[in-house]
Amino acid sequence: MSRLRVLLVGRHLWPHGSHDSSGWLIQLATGLYRSGMRIEILTPRYAASWPPTMTLREIPVHRPAAAPRSDWSMGRYVRHLTQWLQERGAAYDALYCDAIREEAMAVVEAGRRLRLPTVLQLGGWGDNSDTAWWPTSRASRRVLRFARLADRVIVNSAASHRALLSEGIDASQLVRIDRGFAAGGGRTADARAAARRALVTANGDLATATDTPVIVCVGRMTAAAGMNQLAESVRFLVHRFPDLRVWFLGDGPHRETLYSNLRGDGVRASIAMPGSFVDLQDVLAAADLYVQTDHDGLDSFLPAAVSAELPVVMLDDTTTRDAVHISRGSPLEAHVSWFTGRSSKPLRDAIRYALENLPTRREGAAALRRSLTRQHPLSESIESHVRLFEQLTPGPAATLSRSPKEAS
Repeated sequence: MSRLRVLLVGRHLWPHGSHDSSGWLIQLATGLYRSGMRIEILTPRYAASWPPTMTLREIPVHRPAAAPRSDWSMGRYVRHLTQWLQERGAAYDALYCDAIREEAMAVVEAGRRLRLPTVLQLGGWGDNSDTAWWPTSRASRRVLRFARLADRVIVNSAASHRALLSEGIDASQLVRIDRGFAAGGGRTADARAAARRALVTANGDLATATDTPVIVCVGRMTAAAGMNQLAESVRFLVHRFPDLRVWFLGDGPHRETLYSNLRGDGVRASIAMPGSFVDLQDVLAAADLYVQTDHDGLDSFLPAAVSAELPVVMLDDTTTRDAVHISRGSPLEAHVSWFTGRSSKPLRDAIRYALENLPTRREGAAALRRSLTRQHPLSESIESHVRLFEQLTPGPAATLSRSPKEAS
């Protein structure tokens, strides 16, 4: 059992249930902790009332710096992180950052000065990935210079591997670790009914009859989010399925606009927007269909839905297929209800087909879960992280001889 001390750094953690990266960071931290590692987390504080330290599932969490809210505060935030890491980083055997964004600069610089191995994770998928963020940020060139000094960079697909090679990341730095799927129990009508009863105590808007069909969609509510496609489809779906309920889970700057549009469509009684859930277990157990409209949620939310044996309606493109390891022509294709394009009608047609064929879709969801949890188990992903940290800690890597000034 490994007793390595590893500090995980990420911008979003509990209670940010609408951020997919938060769900993955919690999942990774919990898995590494259970493997025997001594895990701690470093993340920003989003309100002055938040305490600078807390404990999450027996894992210490440090929140010394205020979260950045502008370019100016971002510089201050990175300096604060770097100072904290340089002062306290010697207590750890390795440093990990869950994205190649501004935090990666602080992690790599502190790691170089303290002679600690550093591991960066290429965060997100497709439109929500670090690679899509780089062209939009003035800090990206500097971030990438620091990334080239990291000891290892984790990628989760062949496409992300190629993208980093094109940015000058050395092939010897890159490590492929696929996201895994947690083993879950089979779905039953009794379990679904029990989950619905439990959810009512959390939010009365989630009250439904036992036989009411429920669709759930999870993610950030932004103007560009695919969740808007689902919102545009609700009135048509309710016309076809009058007892239908659609749950929009998450938060974001477009939340009020989304709610106003749905209310204007006259479907307020058919929808619920209960906010964010850090643990989706009861929500997924209570639902009948999970809708994946874009590239948000592929690290944590979608795998959770698959593990919960929930039928999935999903955008059909290379990124989403990579996330669930389903190539074109694969036998697993039939277990997902696919739609193409970013308009609402193909999505609406896929949802209607899935609802009209729920018994078959449930059988497909069970087969998909069995296949993915067998071929790509979450336990294997966690073990790969453990092995990586163990390989880096016995002695200094060749890259440790480089100075952080090289990235300035």
